[in-house]
Amino acid sequence: MKSSEFLHELIKLKNFRDVEVSGLKIDSREVNKGDIFFAIRGHKLDGNGFIKLAFERGASLVIADTETEDTSDVIYFKDLKQHIGIFASRFYGDPSLSLKTICITGTNGKTTAVETFSGLSNLLGSRCAYMSTVNFSKDGLSLEKASLTTPDAISIHRNMKNAIHNDAKYLAMEASSHGLEQHRLNGIDIDYAVLTSFSHDHLDYHGDINHYKSAKEKLFFDLHPKSNIICIDSSFGRKLYEDLLKINPNTYSVSIKQKADFQASFKESPLGIKVNLLALDQELTFELRTISKYLASNIICSMAILSLEGFNNSLLEKYAQDINLPSGRLEKIVKDNLTAYVDYAHTPEALRCSLEEIKRIHNEPLWCVFGCGGDRDKEKRPLMGAVAQEYSDHIVITNDNPRTEGEMQIINDILSGMDAQGQFIIEPDREKAIHFAAAEIKKNIDGGVMLIAGKGHETYQEIDGNLFEFNDKEIVQSSMGL
Repeated sequence: MKSSEFLHELIKLKNFRDVEVSGLKIDSREVNKGDIFFAIRGHKLDGNGFIKLAFERGASLVIADTETEDTSDVIYFKDLKQHIGIFASRFYGDPSLSLKTICITGTNGKTTAVETFSGLSNLLGSRCAYMSTVNFSKDGLSLEKASLTTPDAISIHRNMKNAIHNDAKYLAMEASSHGLEQHRLNGIDIDYAVLTSFSHDHLDYHGDINHYKSAKEKLFFDLHPKSNIICIDSSFGRKLYEDLLKINPNTYSVSIKQKADFQASFKESPLGIKVNLLALDQELTFELRTISKYLASNIICSMAILSLEGFNNSLLEKYAQDINLPSGRLEKIVKDNLTAYVDYAHTPEALRCSLEEIKRIHNEPLWCVFGCGGDRDKEKRPLMGAVAQEYSDHIVITNDNPRTEGEMQIINDILSGMDAQGQFIIEPDREKAIHFAAAEIKKNIDGGVMLIAGKGHETYQEIDGNLFEFNDKEIVQSSMGL
């Protein structure tokens, strides 16, 4: 494709040339002959420092968001970051116009909503690709490991084109606050925008809760989705729903606590949980393979879309019990008198929800093994400590992904939110912490239940810039003798 065919905004700028373009890149190391290199200033790295390398590797054009003294052969475009998605969409043939696109944001629940939407859609006979924290799937069946919750703008549109080639009708994707703030979703024609939840997280990046809210709101106000699905069980969600309803009548509420367009109540069932859902005045009853009404809430957000898309409610009821949750989402492991749950909960609200749900159905003493990530939002550490102490009988504080921070600094931050007289121990070695909790439960004649929180699906631990193989589920199974 010729550069003039999709870089409309740049044609009159200095150094623009109408050349044949073979690909688009934001990583100079991936540039091949004939590619365009977009040099953008990032949160940690500045692509403008790699312009020379991009030319050496054969870039046909370099477009930069920062003007320097040496601007020969470089096209300077101040608003480049906001336009990369638009350029990529054009380059790949505007693929989102040929798909029903679902973009899901929320502090917690994005992965569950995305992957369960895809799973249920495929069960209903409509192929759905997806992009989640865990996986990218071009067809809802085959899997490729994901590296970012929300990929870069170029990858998003390339993935959409790939989905079309694999006969996908739908594409569901996570929209992280980072991705929204960095304009990675620009250029997508969005059919449904979803909010699953809202609570404290990522303040290390956004600075304060208001900036975090503003990042989430971009999906709904700046990207102009055709329809909105909003969980109103947070004050932010409720206000967002009310504000959106004033400008878009295709805005629908979801709740597990109050009256809503899609309102759920729950009972325990042998499978996990039985859901009674009032969906736009129609009643649905079905079972899900989880004990958590909070995870069920995320699935209901997905079901709301399929209901609005016209799928038969009786089929939604029929296939709901066959939905598989993403790995590490309150994943249950049982042997003898020991039950363990592996969960990705890494925010105060997510930890509270998981502990609350476990206590609701288990009478045994509850052990919580958790830590907090290094080089991330420090304000949530004491909050998580307080939550763990409120809902747990025993706590083992350990490492999560300390990254470049000292492990004891992180642990001390957690402890600052806890009563020093409480039942807890400190064991920085995460494997030892899990084995210790399991051994203590085995000693107890009444058994016990254990939550290992924070890492969920992750198969590594990040320490001092290095990744070490580590899998909570495998360690738990080993401690159980499985």
